[in-house]
Amino acid sequence: ASETQGRTPPPLLPPQGAMYSSLPETQLPSRGDKGSHQSFKSQLVTVTLAIVAGTALGLGLVSYQHESRLLSIPLTTGSTMRSGPTFRRDMSVYASRQQKEAVDKFKQTGLRPGREARDPEANQAPYKGKSVTADSASLSVHNFDGEVTGQAEMALKVARPETAKGLVHRYLMYARNSMRAGTASTKTRGEVRGGGKKPYAQKKTGNARMGSKRTPLRPGGGVIFGPRPRDWSVDMNQKERRIAMATALQSAQDDIIVIEDLDSQFSEIKTKNMQQFLSRVGTKPAEDKILLVVSGQKRNALLSARNIDKLKINKPNSLRIVDVLGADKIVVEKSALDTIQGVFGPKAEAAAAPDAPVEEVAEPVVA
Repeated sequence: ASETQGRTPPPLLPPQGAMYSSLPETQLPSRGDKGSHQSFKSQLVTVTLAIVAGTALGLGLVSYQHESRLLSIPLTTGSTMRSGPTFRRDMSVYASRQQKEAVDKFKQTGLRPGREARDPEANQAPYKGKSVTADSASLSVHNFDGEVTGQAEMALKVARPETAKGLVHRYLMYARNSMRAGTASTKTRGEVRGGGKKPYAQKKTGNARMGSKRTPLRPGGGVIFGPRPRDWSVDMNQKERRIAMATALQSAQDDIIVIEDLDSQFSEIKTKNMQQFLSRVGTKPAEDKILLVVSGQKRNALLSARNIDKLKINKPNSLRIVDVLGADKIVVEKSALDTIQGVFGPKAEAAAAPDAPVEEVAEPVVA
């Protein structure tokens, strides 16, 4: 132990300067010399600038070649070109066969892909606005004995022929949906009275598990997806309803029978008198569905017609589209026809105005 205490441990690292002993003196680094670091930085900057310049030069050459190739393509001329320094190059060289055929078709016919040729006469629309005034229909006027005593004219403001059918159908759906009460209702299993107690145990009974007697799977239970109260009405503005009603009336001009006013014609209340009168004017009360349009209160006439099964009576201001479309014959008083003409016909002030546009006249088509 005394011998080891006097010894010095071997050095872990070589003495300072030993690692550089094998190098020449010219390669030995100098702590105070900074020129070598600065030269390395300058070389790095030079190499970076060279790389950037080479990349930019390469991109410039590529873009120049692409631009020169585009300039070699002939430029299109025609009415579609715009004058000025900006030109539209023809890119058809890159198009497929289908695209070229579509372009050629467009140049010949002016039709884009998916479009069909139109009739040149169809481009000139003969109608203006949403409605037109129909041709005046001449209707015979019958007296109480069924004799023809004169003629009456009816020309209403109707829908265009191409939209008449759809408009009348919309009005019919509007009227029929408005008749629906929408009060149909059923109860679900949560609304049915009772069923709060579990009928039997979950297990050991041999039956299917059940938590309530009011399950929809058993009698006395709730209803699955049953009807609930709802509003069936739909919206339709007044102008459309008026035009639809006028279209239906004008389309039924062959079935309209005009009669003189029934004032003081029915002295007593008898169904037989009304049946005989309807037969004299050209209807069959026992077979045809008849709509009688009267103006004012005709008490004896109304009471005489109430027992006829297929006869319905209404006023010109409260006509129903269901009755008009469902009637085989429409019997109208002369005064009621004048009211219909005033409500559903063209406006008098528009017809009297000197600068008012003349409406097209067309026959409505309702199938």
